[in-house]
Amino acid sequence: MAEGSGLGEELNLGDYWGIIRKRIVAVLVVFAAVFASTVVYTKLKHPLFRAQTLIKFELPVSVMSGQGAMLAFAAGVQTQVNLLSSLDMAQRVAERTKADIGKIRGSYKVERLGQTALMTVTVTGTEPAAAATLANVIVDTYIEWDLEVRSRQTRKNLEELEARAKDAKDDLLRLEDRQREFLENHQTTGLGSVLAGNLLDLESRRKEMLRKFTEAHPDVRKLDERIALTRERLEALPGEQEELERLVRDLRVREATYIALSRQIEESRIALQSTISYVSVLSRAEAPGRPFSPNRPLNYAAGAVMGAFLGFMVALIIENLDISITTIEEIEKVVGAPVLGVIPHFGSESRWHDFMGTYLNKSRHPDSGFRSFLVFRQPPKSPVIEVYHALRVNIQAQLAKPQSLVVTFTSTGVAEGKTLTAVNFAMASAHSGLKTLLIGADIRRPSLHRIFGLPKEPGLIEAVTGRVPWRDTIRGTVDYLMGEQDLERLSAFPGIDNLKMMTGWTASTAEVVNIFSSERLPRLIADLRTEFDIVIFDCPPVLLFVDAVLIGQHTDGVVLIYKSGKMARRALKRAKDQVVLSHGKILGIALNDARAASMEPGYGSYSDYGHYAKPQPPNES
Repeated sequence: MAEGSGLGEELNLGDYWGIIRKRIVAVLVVFAAVFASTVVYTKLKHPLFRAQTLIKFELPVSVMSGQGAMLAFAAGVQTQVNLLSSLDMAQRVAERTKADIGKIRGSYKVERLGQTALMTVTVTGTEPAAAATLANVIVDTYIEWDLEVRSRQTRKNLEELEARAKDAKDDLLRLEDRQREFLENHQTTGLGSVLAGNLLDLESRRKEMLRKFTEAHPDVRKLDERIALTRERLEALPGEQEELERLVRDLRVREATYIALSRQIEESRIALQSTISYVSVLSRAEAPGRPFSPNRPLNYAAGAVMGAFLGFMVALIIENLDISITTIEEIEKVVGAPVLGVIPHFGSESRWHDFMGTYLNKSRHPDSGFRSFLVFRQPPKSPVIEVYHALRVNIQAQLAKPQSLVVTFTSTGVAEGKTLTAVNFAMASAHSGLKTLLIGADIRRPSLHRIFGLPKEPGLIEAVTGRVPWRDTIRGTVDYLMGEQDLERLSAFPGIDNLKMMTGWTASTAEVVNIFSSERLPRLIADLRTEFDIVIFDCPPVLLFVDAVLIGQHTDGVVLIYKSGKMARRALKRAKDQVVLSHGKILGIALNDARAASMEPGYGSYSDYGHYAKPQPPNES
């Protein structure tokens, strides 16, 4: 991980919260992108409806009461689930609904509810009514199939009985025809048929009596005597009579067989009609009122959670890749110099400028926006000015002997708030009653004269070269009031008479290095010490130009202005080394525009200063 990112060490909740606040724009962008994608996906997805039927499978009592009843029950229910889900069942439903079998099979699902005999058939579709209809058709087809299976054996037995009854009826009709023909051809055989009939009756009665009595019973013996007498009389009849008797016996046997088969056929038909399915419908499917998918609340909640999570991860990645320094401890460790002051982020009077700087990373402001950050815009007792008082005290603490202070303000790179810090520092010093001189030594890109509406020349260049006496280049209160727009606030600022300024400008910067390298510069600084308590040089960035190094050699020390998270750690260290190598003295670092989100948790109170940057009535004390 990147040095100084803070992620290489063990982090607590405060650290994570600080990372989120610092990278809030990235977090919000990722969150918005993920959440918007979820919303679009949910809107574009076709709604799906779910219709469900509940059915129950029951095995016969005879099966459930036998051994292994529970195993049989479980196997039976699971078998029905498999059958309902089978290709054959889907084929039957497809034939009934005239639909594609692949579409049918992929649209429904069969599940068993726990260890019960209950099963659900769930159909998913884009049309609620069609889904409910298909679910009911599947169940109806399944019940019909189950009835077909249950009645298959009974129907087969019925068909066999009907075939046998037809054969028995044909034999009976044939025997009746033979008997009729025989009687027509033998008119004298009537007595034999009577005797034969009596014999059959007597023999039947004897069988019935033997079921109740023995052969020694008087009634049985009497019946035996009558049977013997009848047989004697039949034996006396001619042979035609015997033939007739055989026909009569065969006819009665065929008649009894046909009657028995007819009775069995009726019983089979009754059994077939009374066959019931093992499956019963507990609730039929109804058209659902609303889709189950997409589940908008769930999708939106998931999108929000995922967006927040990914935003947090992106924040951690960006923080890990960040090569800048954001904490006091890191700055002091990398640079090897103390942090003299922490200047928190102040809100501008212009919300648009504040938005541009906060969220669009716009570093530079127009002159009107710059003026809104000046301390005289705040109430005199505002804690904002105390930040610069603390910075001055810490700078003076770095010097061994009390004397008038001459200090160089510079920065590593551009747009780090160097000029704003120098101006506010000078105004705070004047507010404390110190005679203060602010020198616009940033000849390369001067801005001091524009901010306060001062003449850009004569100034520092003229004073160093001796073309104009340095006292004639000093600007005071009258000059500010003539050029500044907000005269009322500026004139009401305590100590404004203590603040003097020297602008800096030249038509050509070709000779700037030679001018600052001349012996006239230290003599000018020595003269200024006699007139002012604090002299502040606002110099250009030290890594871009050598001006700050040349001026810093003759001042009491150099203060590096570092904007939190602006420049890489190596650039800050290089700036410090460059000043030291030129025999300048680094007094320390002023951490500018520090936000509570980028500070350690213990410095979070600096965010409260933003409250004091809001516009206040000019006469508020």
